[in-house]
Amino acid sequence: MTKSKRQQHILDQLRLNDQVSYQELAAKLQTSEDTIRRDIREMADAGLITRVKGGAQPRAILPVTYQERELYANGEKRVVAQKAARLFKDGQVVVFDGGTTPFLIASYLPRNIELTLITHSYPIANLTFDFPNIELIFAGGKASKKSKVSTGFDVLKKYNTLHADISVLGVHSLHIDQGVTDPVLEEADVKTRISEMSDQLIVVPTTEKLNAVSTIEICKTDVIDLMITNLDPEDLLLQPYRKAGIKLL
Repeated sequence: MTKSKRQQHILDQLRLNDQVSYQELAAKLQTSEDTIRRDIREMADAGLITRVKGGAQPRAILPVTYQERELYANGEKRVVAQKAARLFKDGQVVVFDGGTTPFLIASYLPRNIELTLITHSYPIANLTFDFPNIELIFAGGKASKKSKVSTGFDVLKKYNTLHADISVLGVHSLHIDQGVTDPVLEEADVKTRISEMSDQLIVVPTTEKLNAVSTIEICKTDVIDLMITNLDPEDLLLQPYRKAGIKLL
């Protein structure tokens, strides 16, 4: 087996497992543990995975800026958006997190839907002007040019006075044990508040964000009501989340 195929197999295993060992991988790939060690060292040096004693763990390697995210996994995000947009009903109050997947969900809403939409995302706020029956509540604050969202105390102050029927939370990394995590400190408090401020929390990860861990905890998996992905709900990758009681779509 070529090195590239071995390393792809290692990545595939880390999408299904929290950790893989040298011994386990060597047996599955019918090669030596020294070869696996070299592969894992090389992949860790490239930022693809995290080396741990005896093997490797997943590492989130996803884009952070809005411009990068806009081009990343776009087809998968559109699948998520089309699934999610069908869930919203007239008369609901919904809060949309920033990010490209929440933006795509908002763009797929029926044009005549009657909603109160709360957001701190400039692209989503701008989009709502094309929807005649959406009442926009925009939480302004310090503007992040990279993420195109408002951040800071003013956003939190506004969100602390509001309650929604549904929260749509964008996801950088999601792990069954570590929950939703994110690398951007200035956005973390707002995302945590979004996870707390509604009757139903919906998270919208695409495949590459699953079984990944980033720096800052946003919320645990036990507060997630519904997870919408680009995968079939019966996919093996989603089994741990189903067992945890999360509804899948």
